[in-house]
Amino acid sequence: MKKIVALLIALMLLCSAALAATTDIAILVPNADHGWTGSVLTYAEEKAEAINAEGKYVAKVISSADPANQISQVEDIIENESAKTIVILPQDNTLEATMKKLANSGIPFVMFDRVIDTVSEQAVASVKGDNEGIGAETAKRFIEAGMQPGDKILIMPGDNSSVPQMRNDGFFGVLLESGWTQEQVDAIESTAYTGWSRSEGKKLFTEWLDSSTVDEILETKWIFTHDDEIAMGILEALKSSEIDNVKKEAFLSGQVHLAASSGLNEIYSVLKGIHQKDYSAEVAALADLFSVTYDPAMIQIAVDDMITSLEGGEVAKDHVIPVSVVDATNVEEFRGFGDAVAAE
Repeated sequence: MKKIVALLIALMLLCSAALAATTDIAILVPNADHGWTGSVLTYAEEKAEAINAEGKYVAKVISSADPANQISQVEDIIENESAKTIVILPQDNTLEATMKKLANSGIPFVMFDRVIDTVSEQAVASVKGDNEGIGAETAKRFIEAGMQPGDKILIMPGDNSSVPQMRNDGFFGVLLESGWTQEQVDAIESTAYTGWSRSEGKKLFTEWLDSSTVDEILETKWIFTHDDEIAMGILEALKSSEIDNVKKEAFLSGQVHLAASSGLNEIYSVLKGIHQKDYSAEVAALADLFSVTYDPAMIQIAVDDMITSLEGGEVAKDHVIPVSVVDATNVEEFRGFGDAVAAE
């Protein structure tokens, strides 16, 4: 009898282990279209590899070329039940209808970085950096440097997702608390969406210079870019021969405060003065250059939250990771992502 009981217990343990091993975690992220997203994909693959090596769960990273591709991936998982849980960085807000289908399917999901508000209550968690904090810290630094209500500001946003909206909300909120009127905030100039692209940031910055008078350029001393890639696009434009020399000189003589965010190694190399393209002259002409952190390794925290939930633990539904301001005085304390670009 004892042998039968022992055998039954062993079989139960084996079945339990087998069930656990088939608990799939699908990690859906965009393709590596720029540094931050590329690093998200790398960190996601590292996390999946570690999970699979442990053997308790099966994790798979699925990358998408565009929103339509990601929509198809999510709907395929829903239809075929090919994953038990999903961790997803939505491509953009065009996924809203599909995310509602996912929420109604009963498949547990964690959203990372871009949050689809209409399904956030049904998510296990929404894991993101402090996007509002990025905007708020940028505004605070500008104000500490002397920015006054009504000063000319140029914003270069990312895309049409929740991320730029939150960054702007944090930025505008601090301005309103600091004496700006709603009318002054509404008058702040913004370029078209950059798509988080360095080349598009360079193009839009060049177009802004071309369409602005020298006086308008000289008056615009505060530039809030939503990403380090965009700021690198500005630096590349300033170093190139593609823009009008008179307007370039006006910009470089204007003592501009240039804000970015994410933690790209290239920006850190620029701040250290070791970038192989040598942006020292362009940086010296700026009154300030800084980047607010937004670590792509947070995708691993999002996966950890899903595992914690699978194992019956509690996770914060709105999981916000704090930010830090990085400049030339403290850049050595931070680890960037992507390829380091240093002088040889």
